[in-house]
Amino acid sequence: MRLTGPDDATAAVFDPEDTTLAVERDGTTVLTPSELAVGKLSRQLHGVDWSGADVTVGDERTVDETYEMPKGKARERSHRAVERTITYDHPDAMGVVEVDVRVAAEGVAVRYRVTGEAMRRHTGDETTFSLPRDAVSWLIPFDEAHEASARQQPIVETAGEYCPPGLFRVDDQWLLLAEAGADGDYASARLVAGESEMTFGVPETQLNAHFPLETPWRVAVVGDLSTVVESTLVTDLVDDVGIDDDWVEPGRVAWSWWSESDSPDDFDRQREYIDYAADRGWEYVLVDAGWPRRRDEVPELIDYANERGVDVFLWSHWTDLNTETKREERLSTWADWGAAGIKVDFMDHDDQGRMQFYDELATDAAEYELLVNFHGSVVPTGLQRRYPHVMTYEGVMGAEYYKWSTVTPEHNCTLPFTRNVVGPMDYTPVTFSAEAAQTTPGHELALSVVFESPLQHFADSIDEYAARPEAEGFLEAVPVAWDETRFVGGHPGVEATVARRNGDEWFLGSITAGPQRIVTVDCSFLGSGDAAASDEWTAHVVHDAERSEASARASGEERPASRDETGGVLESEEWTVTGAEALDVVVPENGGFAARFER
Repeated sequence: MRLTGPDDATAAVFDPEDTTLAVERDGTTVLTPSELAVGKLSRQLHGVDWSGADVTVGDERTVDETYEMPKGKARERSHRAVERTITYDHPDAMGVVEVDVRVAAEGVAVRYRVTGEAMRRHTGDETTFSLPRDAVSWLIPFDEAHEASARQQPIVETAGEYCPPGLFRVDDQWLLLAEAGADGDYASARLVAGESEMTFGVPETQLNAHFPLETPWRVAVVGDLSTVVESTLVTDLVDDVGIDDDWVEPGRVAWSWWSESDSPDDFDRQREYIDYAADRGWEYVLVDAGWPRRRDEVPELIDYANERGVDVFLWSHWTDLNTETKREERLSTWADWGAAGIKVDFMDHDDQGRMQFYDELATDAAEYELLVNFHGSVVPTGLQRRYPHVMTYEGVMGAEYYKWSTVTPEHNCTLPFTRNVVGPMDYTPVTFSAEAAQTTPGHELALSVVFESPLQHFADSIDEYAARPEAEGFLEAVPVAWDETRFVGGHPGVEATVARRNGDEWFLGSITAGPQRIVTVDCSFLGSGDAAASDEWTAHVVHDAERSEASARASGEERPASRDETGGVLESEEWTVTGAEALDVVVPENGGFAARFER
C-alpha cells in the first residue's frame, strides 16, 4: 500500500501483512521499512498473535480542515492530508487493532486504536523507525526535566535514550521524529536509539489501557529545513475539545527571579516590575517562588497591577495542585484574587500518572479561566490546541542555566530546528547581564523573535533593559503571537534566522554560533500576502556595535573582556528594502541581530 500526500512529494509505503512502514520524500527513502507495533499490542492487550488476524485495508480518505489558534507560529492554520486505516481482527481476540496512517505534505504520522474490554496493563507500543545508516543525528540526551543540549553525531554512533524530538539529515532531506497527542491515557515518549533506528519508548512503568485505547501519533516531519522549522503537524494532529479561548491573551512577562532570586516576596520590588511593564506595554508580571510568605498581601498587589493594565501570574509547586481538593481550593482562591494565570513547576516526570496531572490541571484551570505555564515539564505534543489556555512549556535547557553553568550559542542555534518546532518553549530569553554567557547582546535580543512562546518571559532585570534603549524599544514593539512564520536561513548549531509576521509588520531574529560572518537575509518573505515584491519597507535593525581589532589591541585585550564590550553594546539603524532584495548584516562571533519591518 502506497499513500502519497497532497503535494505528491511525501509518501508512506505500508505492507499490511508484514506491518512495515517506510517513508519517502522526493525519491529519497528517509525511513527504511520498519515493523510497526501491531503484533506487540495484539499480544499485550489481546493475548493473540496478529499473524492469525484478518487484515482489512480501508479506503483512502481526505483530511482537509482549518482552525484558529490564539497563539503560536500562526493564528490561522490548515491541515491537508490523506489517510487510511488498516484493521487487524483476530477471531480469538476480544477486540481489534486499527492502524491509522496519515500523510501530509510535511510528513507522515501513525497511531494505533485498540478496542477491548475493561482495562489491561501494557508496556507501550514501542514503535520503531529505521533510518539509513549514513544518517546524521541531532539528539538531546534524556533527562526527566528535558534540560540538556543536543549532540550532533552519526546515527550509527548513537546509544541510549534521548528527548523528543530528534532531528536527522538523510542525504539532502531532513527528518524530525516527534509525537503528538500524548496525554493521561498514555505516557510521554523518549527516543531509544538502536543500530540506526529510533524506538518510541515509555518510562519503565506499566500503562493502564482504558479501552478503547488510542495511542499518541508517532510523527515524522520530512522535507527541507524550512519544512521542519515552519511545521505545525504536531498540533494539527490533536483534537480540539471546544474550550472557549476568548479570554486567552498571549503576552510579554516582566520577571524578577532570574536576576534577583530573593525578590518574589519583596512586593515593593514587584511593584517596580509592574510599573516597568505598564510603561513598556507588557501584558504580564510573574511573581515567582517565595510569594506565599506574603500571601495576605497578594490580592492588593494584583489590584495594583490591574489598575495599571498589567495582569499577574503566580508560581506554584505541582504538589500544591496534585489533588482535586487542592486544585479546587487554590485555583478558586487565586482566580478570586484576580490572578490571570499560574506557573506550575517541578513535574519532572513523564509517566502516565504525571501526564494525567497535566490533563486534570488544564481542565480545572479552564473552569477558572486561569492561563497555565508548565515549568519543569515534558516537551509539548500539540495539546495546546486541545487546551488553548495552556500557554507554554519549559522542557528545555533555558537561560536559567546561566545561574549555575552556561548555555552555549550552538545550543541556541539548534533549538529552532528541534525543541521549538513541536511547541512553545519557555526558554526565558534576552539575558544581557549573564556573566557566563558566550553570546553577544545582539544574539540575546534576537531570541525574542527566534524562540516562540506565547508567554515570553524576558528574564533580565528591568534596570538592564532600561540601560539599553535600543533593546528596550524593540521589546516594546515585539509581539509573542504570530500570523505567519518563515524560516529564512541557517543550519543546526550554526545559525538560525527566522521571520514572523504580526498583522502588517514583520519581525526577524538572527543568531549565530562561531566566528564573525556576514548573514545574508533573503527578504522575499516581505512579498507574501497582499504585499508585492516591489513594495518598500523600512527595516529597523538592532545589532551589535562594531569594535575594531585595532581598538582591542590598543586597550591591551586579546578579545573583549565581557559581552558588553562590543563597542557600545547595541546600535540601531534604518534601511529601506524590498521583497526582491537581500539584507547583509555583519555579525560578530556568537552574535546576532533583530529587525522590525514596516511597509
